[in-house]
Amino acid sequence: MGKKIKNSLSAKVFLWIAGLLILCSLLIYGMVMIFLPQSYTVVASSRVEAEMEQLIDTLSQTDYDDAGDVIEQFCQSNRASVILNDGINMYTFGTVDEQSVERGEVMTTAVDVKFADRNGNYYLSITAAVSAGKELTMAFLELLPLLLLLILLISALGAFLCSRVLVRPILEISWVSKRMANLDMTWECKVDRNDELGVLANSLNLMAKRLDAAMKELEHANQKLREDMEHITELSRQRRDFFAAASHELKTPITILKGQIESMILGIGKYKDTGNVLPWTLKEVENMERLVKEILAISKIEMEGLAGKTKQVPLTDTFSKVTGALLPLARERQVAIHSQLAWDVTVWGNASLLEKAVHNILSNAIRHSPEGAEVFIHLTPSSLTVTNTGASIPEEDLSMLFTPFYRVEKSRNKSTGGSGLGLYLVKTILELHGFRYRVQNTEQGVEFTVEFCYNLVSNK
Repeated sequence: MGKKIKNSLSAKVFLWIAGLLILCSLLIYGMVMIFLPQSYTVVASSRVEAEMEQLIDTLSQTDYDDAGDVIEQFCQSNRASVILNDGINMYTFGTVDEQSVERGEVMTTAVDVKFADRNGNYYLSITAAVSAGKELTMAFLELLPLLLLLILLISALGAFLCSRVLVRPILEISWVSKRMANLDMTWECKVDRNDELGVLANSLNLMAKRLDAAMKELEHANQKLREDMEHITELSRQRRDFFAAASHELKTPITILKGQIESMILGIGKYKDTGNVLPWTLKEVENMERLVKEILAISKIEMEGLAGKTKQVPLTDTFSKVTGALLPLARERQVAIHSQLAWDVTVWGNASLLEKAVHNILSNAIRHSPEGAEVFIHLTPSSLTVTNTGASIPEEDLSMLFTPFYRVEKSRNKSTGGSGLGLYLVKTILELHGFRYRVQNTEQGVEFTVEFCYNLVSNK
């Protein structure tokens, strides 16, 4: 059955191509027979007439004594014979092939001419051959565009009919198979037939849909795996950098403590008076304790995350509570706090973590404001803005503010610069809750903005 279909298809294709070739040949032959003689006569006559007009125009601008050269050149170019009659004498120039004359393949014309230095009229009798290969070549060239156009139209029509009826479905299936080989399943085999080709096309379409769905699932899983691997790599890098920085931060106070304790034991210099030295030692221990607590808090947050401890957190109450707790620090530094809090702003999150983040943001604004400055707190249902006036952060430090242990105050003095973990802790908590944040310099001072509109309780 398959062999019979194949033979039938081959026979149909053969008959179509053979018929089209015969038709094209007959049409071309017929057009040559019809148009070539007419075109030959028209082209030859038109060319000779144009040359004659050019000769007359040239002679009108030539002196009589120089006319012979012009006429001779015309005769040589056109295989013509010219007789010049001035009313008294006749002068003959050039010759015409006798065979052309015998076959009647000549053209004879008599015209009046004038010369540039003579006023009288003169007569030219011109006999020119209109046969030979030049005219025939020109005739073919004249017909060439029309013949090409007709051949292209007929060939295009025949190819369209042939591909439309038989070849197109096969080409469509072949094209589809190549795309399948390249794992491209975003296609549809458009073959609307009821024979075996139609069944094959439908089977390819069904297989392509299933393969496409499977490939998309694999691609999605692969993308998710890549993202997870990149996230794990980034976390590993951050953890490595964090512990390296933490080790560096702890090394200095431990070295100081060790030196002070050894000096007290040995009774060296001022360390003999332990009553004066021990308070400084205790302060250094307290700084280490605070740093260790911050490191442990960050590690706990990164390990546990929110861990299902989310609930409705009233940010308005949280800000009121934290602001009240920081008033003594603000009075000490002579910084005025102005709060503009929207009523009942509530988000989903961990209450203690959000309170810690708010505390770090506000205390950071107070500590880094000059004396007599102001801190403005603006809380809306969609965002938080904290601005401390009179302060500014160098532009090169803005992108590094949330890096662990990074301090704008390069002296690393604990009384002015802190541990460098406060904003990193804020960053960790805000990102854990899905909040957006940024720090920028404004005309008023440093502005800390948090956007949490997409985490509001009303949107849950």
